[in-house]
Amino acid sequence: MLLDGNSLTYRAFYALPTDMATASGQVTNAVFGFTSMFIYMVKDQQPDAVVVAFDRPEPTFRHEADPLYKAQREAAPDILRQQMGLVREVLAALNITVLELAGWEADDILATLAEQAKQQGHDAIIVTGDRDSYQLVHDPHVKVMYNRRGVSDYALYDEAGIAEKTGVTPALYPQYAALRGDPSDNLEGVPGVGEKTAAKLLNQYGSLDGIFAHVDEQTPKLRGSLIEHEQRARHNFEMMTLRRDAPVTVDFGTLTVEPNDVEVKRLFDFLEFRALHDRLYEALATFGIGAAAAGAGPSSSAEVLEAEVSDVLDVAAAAELIAGQTTLDAIPAWSGDAGRSDVIGLAVVTDADSAEVAWLPAQVVHAPQVLEAFGAHRGWRGHNAKALMRWLLDQGGAVPGLRLDTAIAAYLIDPADTRYALRDLLARYTRFQLPDDGSAAKGQLDFGGGPDERQVAARGALAVAHLSAALEASLDKQGMAALYATIENPLVGVLAKMEHVGIAVDVAELTKLNERLTADVERLGAVLQEVVGRPFNINSPIQLREILYTERGLAPGKKTKTGFSTDAATLEKLRDEWPEFIDPLLQYREVEKLRGTYGTGLLAEVAPDGRIHATFNQTVARTGRLSSDQPNLH
Repeated sequence: MLLDGNSLTYRAFYALPTDMATASGQVTNAVFGFTSMFIYMVKDQQPDAVVVAFDRPEPTFRHEADPLYKAQREAAPDILRQQMGLVREVLAALNITVLELAGWEADDILATLAEQAKQQGHDAIIVTGDRDSYQLVHDPHVKVMYNRRGVSDYALYDEAGIAEKTGVTPALYPQYAALRGDPSDNLEGVPGVGEKTAAKLLNQYGSLDGIFAHVDEQTPKLRGSLIEHEQRARHNFEMMTLRRDAPVTVDFGTLTVEPNDVEVKRLFDFLEFRALHDRLYEALATFGIGAAAAGAGPSSSAEVLEAEVSDVLDVAAAAELIAGQTTLDAIPAWSGDAGRSDVIGLAVVTDADSAEVAWLPAQVVHAPQVLEAFGAHRGWRGHNAKALMRWLLDQGGAVPGLRLDTAIAAYLIDPADTRYALRDLLARYTRFQLPDDGSAAKGQLDFGGGPDERQVAARGALAVAHLSAALEASLDKQGMAALYATIENPLVGVLAKMEHVGIAVDVAELTKLNERLTADVERLGAVLQEVVGRPFNINSPIQLREILYTERGLAPGKKTKTGFSTDAATLEKLRDEWPEFIDPLLQYREVEKLRGTYGTGLLAEVAPDGRIHATFNQTVARTGRLSSDQPNLH
């Protein structure tokens, strides 16, 4: 994996608030963001090795060719330049190879390394926020993982992806960019030639030479602009073409990531990256870094939380208990899926310091007096609180005032993480840990003897009580307290109401749509079987491979773990070789997907009230947008 150090650090700096700082005042938003990016990329791509390239401050050969190159860029803010050194310290502590060359940009170093990797038969993924890297993509060995925004929103491009994104192949990208221009590099394009026109011209004429050789075929306005600015386009092409001959050589077989555990801990303690430390070492397992070195698992010095549970069986006493709590830390236990099944009890913390928790069983929780008291409370703290809100609305009750949802708060603090369970958050942000319940905690079969729902809910409520202060402090420290209070927290209640009310469905119209799609699927299936001359399972990749590559003898494309691919990108490349089969196959897949998603899929989710009650998720999409399931309504 080849990382553009400057590009990613800049992206991280501008993605996160600059008031992220240590107690001593050291701003850490860029180094925190870069480290989060690194963790995400390693976990997501699981590379064998990592190299990071940086720009140097000296002018490059491009500055010599054009003194105005990047001349419009303002100097990096001091608080960003300071953190560049911290990013390098993180990389040094991890013993990651770092390359830089006077007179060369990081892009050219990455281009050279990608070319060397390709020639040696290695696969390389270039991670950057610079579109110039698109030209380096070369199937099957070189891909680009482009940072679109933030610290965890990436797109992984192969040749088909670049063509879909830009309208041209990676090989044509420098000429496409030359026509379009690049304001970030102070390189103006040809007036009147935007991205669509540039792609159209290059696909029609094949190159800048071809375009200018046929300039008289263009409209008068475009012809005049091309003639007047031909030299500009050719100059841009020279400037935008990445060099693949930088004087660097890497032995890919010997690259390693070997963290200095002591230095990593010292640096992360200084940066106050407590949450990142464990996540980092989990990611480093990709490189064979063991759990012992990682310090994985709960700390032996952490205090184990165990609740002292007392039952409250009197309805009036339960209602009075809820109303009497200034802050209500409460967690439900469910008979099935959270929010979609019945509550079998509610655990309420009565004294966090002494671990005292009250248990309200189902018959008490269902009592109108208790529902009224809970709905009237204005200081509830919970975990994944929306599910209980939805249940309360389904019971005809009111939604309590939510002070903090620990899952939403943790997501806002670090959206690049994927672990927001109470057990993980408690160990990450506090000196406490939940008990290890043996086989169940380890993901093994549970043959009984573990804690019951009552005890689990009580521990959860106690965890919320101890975790909330740490999360609220972290929100405040990262400048996100207002964002949480004004956007994310109120949204929990809004989504609960949306789930409760549901989305109205015209069942009759949806049934007609499903019938039309089913008829199209059957028609296309018959066409495909007629072309092949025998029945076969159209949805079987194994049978499709047999038909395409063995019987028909088409040249296979990329190979997956289970054999040669039959995905859409591969079929598109083979389309012209057997259009009478591949065209209806692509149509079949599209229609079958529509039928499964919007036909039979949606009909199966319609509730007796004629509405679809999906679940909306705030902590799934890394970009911050909402997602939904049961069903997916996007």
